[in-house]
Amino acid sequence: MKMKFVLISLFVLSSGVAFAQSDTVAAGKKAEPVSYVPKLDGTIKAKMEVDLNGGEYRFSVRNARLGVRGNVSPKMNYRLQMDFGNEGKISLLDAYAGYQSGGFTAELGQQQYHFSTDMDRGPSTNLFANRSFLSKYLTSYYGSELSGGKTVDYVRTLGSRDLGAFFSYRFASKLPLKLLAGVFNGSGINNPVWGKHVNVIGRAELGGSEGLQGAVAYYDGYAPQHTRVVEREGENVTENFEQKMRMAGFELRYVRGKFRIEGEYARRYLGTGSSSEVMAVALVQGFYRFDLPERSFARYLLPVVRWDLGNGVDYLNSDTRRRELFDANRITAGINLGFSTKLVRSEVRLNYEKYLLKERPSDFAVNKLLHDKFTLEIVASF
Repeated sequence: MKMKFVLISLFVLSSGVAFAQSDTVAAGKKAEPVSYVPKLDGTIKAKMEVDLNGGEYRFSVRNARLGVRGNVSPKMNYRLQMDFGNEGKISLLDAYAGYQSGGFTAELGQQQYHFSTDMDRGPSTNLFANRSFLSKYLTSYYGSELSGGKTVDYVRTLGSRDLGAFFSYRFASKLPLKLLAGVFNGSGINNPVWGKHVNVIGRAELGGSEGLQGAVAYYDGYAPQHTRVVEREGENVTENFEQKMRMAGFELRYVRGKFRIEGEYARRYLGTGSSSEVMAVALVQGFYRFDLPERSFARYLLPVVRWDLGNGVDYLNSDTRRRELFDANRITAGINLGFSTKLVRSEVRLNYEKYLLKERPSDFAVNKLLHDKFTLEIVASF
C-alpha cells in the first residue's frame, strides 16, 4: 500500500516540476484566450441484429449519451456525461474536475482509468457495432450467492471507469511520450464505497499522431468486494470476500493517412490467496477510408475488419447458472458508410460476426452471446 502511494506521489511531483519548467519557458509567449462557453456532445447508437444460429432478430438502442465539458478558469476544467440508453438503464458515466498546465493534467472524480485504447472507445469512437473481447470481458470477476436455497454463480465486470484521481504528463513534441498514472477505489462507477485498498494504474504511450505508436499498461488492485457461498457446519452461508486483480497490456498501431492497423494484447490475473486464474485477450483490427465524390450518397466508405481472441473468458451458463470458461476466436467484417467528413459523426454500419468456439457451452441454443450475427447499426453524434 505504501509503495503505491509513493509511486503516485513521485509521478505527481516529477510532473509538477516538469510543467513548472514548461511554464517558465513559455512565460514570454502570449496565452491564447480561454472560452468559458460549455460544449455539448452526444451520441445515439441504434441497431438491428439478426441471430444467424437461431434465426431470430431484435431492434435496440444501445446508447443514448449526452455530455458537457468546459472551462471554469484558464487552468481548471470539468466533464459530465450521462447515458440514457445503456440497455434500458440511466447511468452517470463521467463527472470530474481537472487542472491543466503545460503538458501536465490532474483530474479528480469519476472517469476512465485508461488501461487500454480499445476499452476507452465509446459509441462515438468505436468503428464496430459490438465491442471487442478485450473491452467486454477483460475486467470480469465472479462470485456466488444463494437463490431459493441453491448456490448460483454470477459474473460481473469492473468496466473502464472508476472513482479516483488521474494524472498525466505529455512531453515536448521532440519526445512523443506521455505518462499516465491513477489511483482509484476499484469499486466501479457510482459506487463510492469505503475500503482498505486502492487500485493503481500506470501507462506509457510513445508515438505521434501518425506512423508507429505503442503503449504499455499495468493495473494492480482488487476486484469490487462481492460474495461467495461457503459451507459451515453442514450449512451453506454467504460471506464477503476479495479477489486480487492485476492486468498487464501492450498495444501497437500504425497510422498513415487514411489507413490504420492496430493490435492489443492483455492478460488479467484474478485470484484469492496464492491461487490465480489467467484470462488472455487480444485483437487485431484495421481499416482504410475511401473518400467518395462530393455529390455521392455518402462522404466516405470504410471497410473494417477485426480478429478477436479470448482464452479463459468468464461465462455464465444460463441453464445451470454456474460460471464456466470459454475459448474462442471471432472474425468481424463490415462496411461503414459515413455521411460527414469526420469518422463516426454520422455512420451506417453493416457488420458480420463469426465465432469460432473451441467448445460450445450447454446453453448455446438459448444464450445468444456467442452466436454468429449480422448487425445493421446507425450512429449519430455531435
